[in-house]
Amino acid sequence: MSHNNKKQRKTCVVDAQLVLHQLRCNGVLEGIRICRKGFPNRMIYSEFKQRYSILAPNVIPDGFVDGKHVTEKILGATALDPTAYQCGNTKIFFKAGTLAVLEDMRDEKLNSLISLFQAQIRGYLMRRQYKKLQDQR
Repeated sequence: MSHNNKKQRKTCVVDAQLVLHQLRCNGVLEGIRICRKGFPNRMIYSEFKQRYSILAPNVIPDGFVDGKHVTEKILGATALDPTAYQCGNTKIFFKAGTLAVLEDMRDEKLNSLISLFQAQIRGYLMRRQYKKLQDQR
């Protein structure tokens, strides 16, 4: 809204061009366009890499790697439909329900790793207990 002119101080006048320019510069119009195309969820690449790298640890190269590159590699290693997401300059955009699918995949992987870890710990404890019994004889 423009309040620069003394005559217009009592009435608020909306400068449509200025408002449109501000919306465009702040990325609001781009966000609306993306949501209308069906990509309501978004995440920055570094956050995606940190959260979902567990899905495909073997495809991530060693050392510093661009977040967008890593994200594309992780998604390529999953069975996710490529039309379910769209890569932007700084963020990845997902269609509705896609993040839920990724979370389910992540939960399955974590449960698998935790079960494996528990089995190894139980095996270690049983071997230690068995050795203690053998030493007592």
